[in-house]
Parts: sequence; C-alpha cells; structure tokens
Amino acid sequence: MDLEGRITYVNPAFSAMTGFSEAELIGRVPPYPHWPPEKQDESARLLRQELAGLSPAGGFEVRVMRKDGTRFDARMYVSPLIDAKGRQTGWMTSMTNITEAKRVRDQLTASHERFTTVLEGLDASVSVMAVEQAELLFANRSYRLWFGGDARWHAQLAGEPAGAARADGVDHGDAVDVLSGLPASELTAQGAEAREVYVDALQKWFDVRARYLQWTDGRLAQMLIATDITARRRMEELAAQQAERAQSTSRLVTMGEMASSVAHELNQPLAAIANYCNGLISRAKAGTLQTEDMLQALEKTARQAHRAGQIIHRIRAFVKKSEPQRSLSKAADLVDDTLELAGIELRRRNVAIHSYVAQRLPALLVDPILVEQVLLNLIKNAAEAIDNAQLPSQRRTIELRVVPRHTPELGGVIEFTVTDTGPGLKEEVINRLYEAFFSTKADGMGIGLSLCRSIVESHRGRIKAENLYNGQAVRGCRFTVWLPVSGPTGHEPSQFTEHL
Repeated sequence: MDLEGRITYVNPAFSAMTGFSEAELIGRVPPYPHWPPEKQDESARLLRQELAGLSPAGGFEVRVMRKDGTRFDARMYVSPLIDAKGRQTGWMTSMTNITEAKRVRDQLTASHERFTTVLEGLDASVSVMAVEQAELLFANRSYRLWFGGDARWHAQLAGEPAGAARADGVDHGDAVDVLSGLPASELTAQGAEAREVYVDALQKWFDVRARYLQWTDGRLAQMLIATDITARRRMEELAAQQAERAQSTSRLVTMGEMASSVAHELNQPLAAIANYCNGLISRAKAGTLQTEDMLQALEKTARQAHRAGQIIHRIRAFVKKSEPQRSLSKAADLVDDTLELAGIELRRRNVAIHSYVAQRLPALLVDPILVEQVLLNLIKNAAEAIDNAQLPSQRRTIELRVVPRHTPELGGVIEFTVTDTGPGLKEEVINRLYEAFFSTKADGMGIGLSLCRSIVESHRGRIKAENLYNGQAVRGCRFTVWLPVSGPTGHEPSQFTEHL
C-alpha cells in the first residue's frame, strides 16, 4: 500500500488466499473487497492504526472474506516500505491463515476452562507441586480454602512429619520420599498411593492420594488429591463403640441367663469347703485330729477354693468391658476356656459335649474373649435347641471339632465346627439368621448370631450354618467358623499400616 492506503501490489499467494485477482485488488482503496461487510468499521480502525505506524510488532488478528463470501481468520503483520534512498513510500503487509490454529487454540482454551471449572468445584483439595523446587504449581478452591496458598501443606500431606500425623500414629521423623532417584518416566508410571492423614491444625482426617506427573513445562511434579473423610472416620468410631457396647450387652445377657446355673455351680465347691472346715473343727475339738489328716483336708479345701476362683475369674473376664485385645492364642486354650464356661449350661440341660482339637495347630492372632463368646454362643444355642426339642438321651450330644483347612477365599484357616443332633433350622431361618434383631426364640433379642458374624468377620473370617440330613429327615445342625491363621512370624499377613 502507498502512504494513503491504496493497494499497489499483491503477490500470488495473497490472491490464492482471498480468491481476488491482482487486477481486482491493485488500485483499490478502502473499503477493500476482502473486508467482510460486518467487520468494515473494525477493519477501517485497524487500517488507520497501520497508517499511523501503531501496529503491534507481533501482528494482530483480522477477519478476511474470500471472493466466494466465505470467511477465515488471519494474522496480519505490518512494516514500513523503504525505498533505496531511505524514504518511506508506503506499507507492506503479510498475512497468514490462522483459522485452524485459532480453532485448536479456542478448543484448548474451552477445555482448560472446563477442566478448571471441574477442579474448582470439587469438594476435595487438588494441588500440584514441583518436586525439585518445592513450588506450588496449582491449587484448587478447596486447597486454598483449607490451606491457603502455602506449599508446605502439600508437602505435609505428602508425608512430611511437621503439622500432620500419619494414620498409624507413628512419628516418622525426617520422612524420605521412597521414589526419589527414580527416572521421571518410572515415577509418572507409578499408580496413585492412598493413605489417611490427620491434620491437627484443622482437626480433620483426609484420604490422600498422590502420584507423579510431567508438568506442562517438562518439570517433574507431584499431584495430591486430599478428600475430607472426617465425618466417615467419626461414623466408623461411633459404629465401633456401638458394636463394642452390643458385644458387652450380649455377654451380660448370656451371663444373666446363666446366673442360676452359676450359683448352683459355685455352691458345690463352697459346700465342700464348708464341710472340710467343719470336719476339721469337730475333730480338733475332739482331740482326734492328726497332722496328716489335717493336711489332706486342707489340700482338698484349697482345690475347691481354686475351682471356685477359676469359675469367678472366667466369668469376670468374659463379662468385663474392654477394648479388643488381639494376641497370639492357641486353639486348644480357646476351646478349654469355652468348655469350662459352657459346662455349667450343658449340665443344667443334661447335654453332653465331645471335643476334638487337632495337634500342632498354628497360632491365631485374635481377641480370645471375643472368639470364646462366639463359641459359647453357638454351644449354648445348640444345647438349648436339643433341650427344647425334648430329645432322648442318645440324641442329647454336641460335637466341637477344631481342624486346619485351606480355602480358596481365605487361604490357610483353622476351622471350628459345632454340630448338634437337634431339630435343625428352617430354610427361611437360615437365610435370615445373621440379621440384627431377628431371633428364632420367643424371648430372644436377635443380637447373638449377628454379633457372632460381626466378631468373626472383624477377624477376617467367615461363619456358615447348615442342616444335616439322614435321607429327607433333618438330624441336626452344624455351624462352621473359619479364622485365618497368622503369618510365620506370629503376625497377620502383610498389611499397609497407612490403610493403602
């Protein structure tokens, strides 16, 4: 263009781009034929800016119309046209079609806006921090709301000890990133880790998931997603407390039902002690008490007192409310203690029990009182079913067997079976047997077997009920409990202490 804006030259590329020939363009003054009618005011303003020498060095975007009426986006660059004597004789413009580039850019912008909108709307905190520089590269609304713009909270959520405690409650000291030193490609291929972290400053629990990624500028970065799970943790704690209270209540109910039998059981050793003492007193007064006879009587008295004490000790340990205390326990000891308690009820109902415990069983990592509660409940229910059915003496028996097993689901287990010769269970009862507050007894509370299932499953075990048949006739019922065995070192199979 000359200094007045008249077109003096166009190259073939310009004609090909716009569809206008050289003859149709040379000599034209504004408005040019390639200006869209709806953009003429804006185009005229840009032209005045060009002629005034105010066009930006990086060019500007314009809308261009082809001869066939179609439009495209272009970037226009303007520079002064200088002749051989150094005088400006006009302006030279160059134009590039940026329609596709602009479309891609607009799509990326829209995608970025949608992505940012989603992240900003999350109730979870999302943050990205450069690994080497410890620079916070991104933080969404929830992160800013909870932690402000401080990068140190990202580091603490990621495992730094200051200000945040791991869910296992252990002080980890100067935490070291276990992935440090690995190539970036291996780091970014790592899956998202997860753990639960308590932030004391906010009094909140967070489920934190972390992974490494390559940031837009090529730097290695770590992304954290921290979800507030405080309400869930409180519900879990409340549920655990309620379950513990229910277990304690169940034990108290069981002991209440056994109270009269316990009194009768204690009456025997106490009566024997009284008889031995009265006999000693009588013989001492008569002067016929020999030292050897006195020692024998005292030894018998001590045995009866020890027997009474053992009965009281087992009852107190069974009823006492306490936090679950898992320890390495032998199946034989669990059976012996259970039979000692169950013997009272079995004698009252005139029901015999036969037990078999396999030799050299591996240890169980369990709460012995809770496991004994399960076995006692199953034995007590079996005895009650037999007694209520008024079965003859040859069918008033229960069998307790403890043997090792291997199951596809649980692996190595110890299997406890309680088999009775009672009338069995109805099919609809078996399907609802473990529902809370469902009971087959007219005066039952419906929490016994439900608690048994909860206790067994809390030990990662399983419980099952089934009827036993002789042809079409039911000849008894069997409850089976599977409890996983502990590892070779006496601990549970490997688990992540941070609840991965």
